Amino acid sequence: MADRGPPFAALRALEAACRLKSYSLAGDELGVTHSAVSQSVRRLEQCYGQRLFWRQGSGMSPSPAALALAQAYREAERILLRAGEDLKIREGEGALVLSTLPSIAKLWLGPKLGRLQEAMPGIMVEVRTSRELANLQTDGVDVALRVGFGHWAGLRSELLFDEYVFPVCSPEFLARQTHGVQAHGSQGAQSYGASDEEHIARGPLILEDVNLWPSWFEAAGISAPVPLRGQVFDDSALCVEAAAAGLGIALVRRLHAQEALASGRLVRMSNIRVKDPYSCYLVWRDGSPRIGAIRRFSDWVLTECDRAGLLKAA
Repeated sequence: MADRGPPFAALRALEAACRLKSYSLAGDELGVTHSAVSQSVRRLEQCYGQRLFWRQGSGMSPSPAALALAQAYREAERILLRAGEDLKIREGEGALVLSTLPSIAKLWLGPKLGRLQEAMPGIMVEVRTSRELANLQTDGVDVALRVGFGHWAGLRSELLFDEYVFPVCSPEFLARQTHGVQAHGSQGAQSYGASDEEHIARGPLILEDVNLWPSWFEAAGISAPVPLRGQVFDDSALCVEAAAAGLGIALVRRLHAQEALASGRLVRMSNIRVKDPYSCYLVWRDGSPRIGAIRRFSDWVLTECDRAGLLKAA
């Protein structure tokens, strides 16, 4: 008779006992009795011909051989889980789960979901939005669109593009500002020679929790208002919507402003822009069983970024 190897269920009990240093706690976790765990360990000791645990006070101390078996069990379990996920993908089940910021989902990804579906037939993309970073290990997320510095422990990342910020407002707001400047200038109170950037410094600003206005004013070569005046929002999408509603001048990223600029809801107030300290990345875990779908998604994202001019420097 062929050697069928050690019983897998017994190895599961051994792994829990090694981790918890207790047969009773291992039994509680697995939903079995202390005696059942003890019997599983004895079966393995008979199989390998050596002692695997010693009693130490009220707990159990695993031998080096037991620890090695527990590690082998965990690796085998990961392989089986990933094989199961890969099988679901091949059979057309499950989805490519994408995590990203609410602002990216609303302002950039949302209007493109139809094209995404056309580009990836047979693969359903599930979009999850959160300001918290997905760990891509235990939360079911396969790939993430992130802004940051590109270094996340235990994950692979691919730079999509560097980001820049520039000031925008609504066409109606710009018309009001222009009319006010001209009317004021006709009375001699303000010179027509004032730059657009100086007008921006005097206008109501829309501020975000990550504030890049001081850097922008420095790049424009003018002094920033002290203190900065304007409404504060903690979300980029709200800043864009506030600017489109005519509440003031927002400093926005290209990724966030693209659709509103294309539709005419926003206009750019200055050609001066500054580089955002954060860049846009695609992030996934190494060895993902969905790497084929992730690569297809990456190709689609790069195509859309190129279409929008985001792959250019500015």
